[in-house]
Amino acid sequence: MNEKPCTHEYLAATEFGKALFCRECGVVHLHIQNLSLRLGVADFLGLADTLTEASNKARAVEKDKTKRRGFTVVKQNYRLN
Repeated sequence: MNEKPCTHEYLAATEFGKALFCRECGVVHLHIQNLSLRLGVADFLGLADTLTEASNKARAVEKDKTKRRGFTVVKQNYRLN
């Protein structure tokens, strides 16, 4: 086991979290609020692809909602007698 501490390189940092990479151990460190994950590069890339797909779909839903906010759908009442 490598006793040397990781030397982190920032991959990204936003107000929501940060992603760092250690070349020594080949691990991506994710820090999101109170959550910390250590992932191998392949697992990190798989997670990134999954989150990218999910965020694109969520953005499409939000965009669709904002288009419809100005309209109200009213159904007519039909009386049988």
